[in-house]
Amino acid sequence: MKRGTVVWVDLSDTQPPEMGKVRPGIIVSGTAHNEVLHTVVVVPTSSVPPEIRPLRLAVGRFAGQSSFAVIPGIRQISKSRLRATLGELSHAQLAELDACLEAYLR
Repeated sequence: MKRGTVVWVDLSDTQPPEMGKVRPGIIVSGTAHNEVLHTVVVVPTSSVPPEIRPLRLAVGRFAGQSSFAVIPGIRQISKSRLRATLGELSHAQLAELDACLEAYLR
């Protein structure tokens, strides 16, 4: 699974304020790691605006709706939670997402 791929992710079995249900998510773990591990790290998306940098970043339209990466929702998940692929972020979008992740995690 390539870093920057947007996939349907089953995030059910959560507790508030965790993001749940099946929703698009962006794979942010490294492609080389994704090839050998049974897990990936994803940032879930939401269709609820607005963009609030660095916590929420507009990333385009997926599944027919405007999508916002919800940076605080970052989590490691089993690959068994992954569903269909929806697309990929551009290099520029992935660089913006990386900047938001760095700002959030420092």
